[in-house]
Amino acid sequence: MRPLTLSPYTSSATRFTPRAILLLLVVFALFFALGITQSGTLHAQTPEPVSPEGSYSESQAQGIDRMIMCPVCPAETIDQAQVEISFQMRQIVRDMLSLGRDRDEILDFFVERYGKDILAAPPKSGANLVAWLMPVAAVSVGLIAVYLILRSMTRRGTAPVIAQPVTDSGLIPYLQLVDRHLDMTRSASQTGSTSNPNSSGVEPLGESPGEKPEDSTATDEPEANVDQGKQGK
Repeated sequence: MRPLTLSPYTSSATRFTPRAILLLLVVFALFFALGITQSGTLHAQTPEPVSPEGSYSESQAQGIDRMIMCPVCPAETIDQAQVEISFQMRQIVRDMLSLGRDRDEILDFFVERYGKDILAAPPKSGANLVAWLMPVAAVSVGLIAVYLILRSMTRRGTAPVIAQPVTDSGLIPYLQLVDRHLDMTRSASQTGSTSNPNSSGVEPLGESPGEKPEDSTATDEPEANVDQGKQGK
């Protein structure tokens, strides 16, 4: 019997819990959103060059151009499209800025002429608010799904840690003595069973206890006496 020792093995599947992974994902998403907001704030605080043609900046005009879709070019704003109508719409934006119109007034002007589909981003009001909330809801559902998947994977991959008995080194001689005693007992029992096959108490068939076998000579004596009498006559 070999002594068992504890193994320093621990299951690697329990090192990272689903809650910790979900927390890391949330922190990453927060840092990502904070970086986008900070970049937008820095961009807004950057002084913009003023166009010599009026009291508006070219970067402001380009920002409005990126908010208006081209009517004839799919998935392109008037800032990206290179068609005549996009050139005309960009010029209208600059003319209205030079007249003192702000961004909302310019966007309302194009919405009245082309409808709300002309805007690159729907307004954050009414039914259009759903378009803004859908990405947030999708991200939330995705995080919950990732959490549930990781939780199920962790439960499946966690191997149960079996507690192994600790064997003291001082008990090894006694354990070896017990093993030798068990081996001697087994060998003695096997030797006794092979040397005395009738030790089980089963007697041969045809014989009963206390019954002696019949002597054949006793049955032959009367026949011999009869033969001798016949010869004497």
